[in-house]
Amino acid sequence: MNTVTERDWRTTLATDPATRASNDSLRLIETVGWLDRLVAFDTTSSNSNRELIDWAAGRLAALGVESFVQHGEPGKANLFATIGDANRAGVMLSGHSDVVPVAGEIWQSDPFELTLRDGALHGRGSADMKAWIACCLAMASRWRQMRLATPVHLALSYNEETNMHGMKMLARHLASAPVKPVAAIIGEPTMMRLVVANKGAAIWTVKVRGKPVHSSFRHLGVSAVEVAAELITYLGTLQKKQIAAARHDGFEFPHTSIQVGKIAGGTAHNITARDCEFVFEVRALPGTAATDVLAEVQRHVDEVMLPAIKAIADECDIRIEEIADSPGLDEGGNRHLAQAVMPLCGCTEAGRVSFGTEGGILQSIGIPTVILGPGDIGVAHRPDEHVATAQLDRCLSFLDALSERLVAGSWPPR
Repeated sequence: MNTVTERDWRTTLATDPATRASNDSLRLIETVGWLDRLVAFDTTSSNSNRELIDWAAGRLAALGVESFVQHGEPGKANLFATIGDANRAGVMLSGHSDVVPVAGEIWQSDPFELTLRDGALHGRGSADMKAWIACCLAMASRWRQMRLATPVHLALSYNEETNMHGMKMLARHLASAPVKPVAAIIGEPTMMRLVVANKGAAIWTVKVRGKPVHSSFRHLGVSAVEVAAELITYLGTLQKKQIAAARHDGFEFPHTSIQVGKIAGGTAHNITARDCEFVFEVRALPGTAATDVLAEVQRHVDEVMLPAIKAIADECDIRIEEIADSPGLDEGGNRHLAQAVMPLCGCTEAGRVSFGTEGGILQSIGIPTVILGPGDIGVAHRPDEHVATAQLDRCLSFLDALSERLVAGSWPPR
């Protein structure tokens, strides 16, 4: 495990233009210190996130804030903490603690040691989305001292980058809790622009079992590779159907998308393949379900493909297994919240994104949710991921504006 260092960023940031321009340079420096510590935890989704969660819970405890740590699958946990009256419904500020792998990437600096270059802080997860978490933790001591009429709920989830099991588990807890948040803001990197809708994200693995024989007797066997190719071709047909069925011009690709991202199979050129496996994803428009696409795929498999291959060998099979299925965020459910957020972030319009978020999960249990956070999604998941210090400063200004409303107790409007 990485050891989280206590580094003094004052000297390092002294010449940064964003620091000099900041309304509160000391708090910006403190926030960078929080980000430095968060990046040092290697919370790649395949790893445990417990060290980060336990550390965050400990830092909040030092402020007098109690955290609920919800244990999930081995080595994984969510954190939920309330600053203010826990018996009142508050505003949930949420972020995922996991990051994508760095394997195979070439970085200019250690991806798990925050490095300042050209006004930007480089490190895995710096944009996606530990910058947001750092800003929220930096604000925690101020919130603790304020008389918040509307409390702040801080939430950290796990495995957003893979199957979103962390938020799904936390949402089940919140749905049955005596008091659940009245609204949520998820700090995915949007360059502090308000996002009110995103597509869903569903992923399935297809496992094809064929009948291996020498290729000179191919009529006696079934190639799992060829069967997989036939099904992939059918998915292409379904994509054309989706393009004809629905359109939402708020998205760069204005339709539900279907694509195959990975395939493996076969033994040799002269053997009909026994096994082939591929992974396909569906990014469904808000208000539509990826499972509708899956139902069409399963129907084609059951009625057309399985009878054909089992007629040659009963051992042949096609199995579809879910990896993840998260609903999209539908702007129809967050209009009042979006209107309330706009003046706080200086936004004059709201956008839509095609990447998946945990927003639809919270919306499904009745919590209006929007997406807003520091950093650029365009540099996430890439070597030399980074966030500009100016984005941190802008996020802190937004949280200040939000705090004023929470003290007044008139936000969000209902």
